[in-house]
Amino acid sequence: MNANELADVFNTYDEPHDWGAQAQAMLRQQQERIDRQAGEYEALVRIKENKQAEIEALKKEAALQRLSDFTQEVEKTLTDEEIKKVWQENLVVMGNDLDFAKAILRKAQEK
Repeated sequence: MNANELADVFNTYDEPHDWGAQAQAMLRQQQERIDRQAGEYEALVRIKENKQAEIEALKKEAALQRLSDFTQEVEKTLTDEEIKKVWQENLVVMGNDLDFAKAILRKAQEK
């Protein structure tokens, strides 16, 4: 039984006192609040669902961006032939393996 139904029960009694009418009014007000809050709750649930959908879309977008970044990094790797070419071009000026590594990194960054 909801508050409106309970208020209707008060109508069935002949009540000489004012408290029955006051109880009816109060119960109907309570039911209005309950109905309004139920509507607000449903609106909040829809907002939550929309936000969750937005979060999922952002997660997908971030994953695609990471994949794009990864493929760009892969494209910056040097082939064996390119590494051999860097070695041959810098053979005279390279003093050690560190110089060779730096030359390789410079070449990869140029890509």
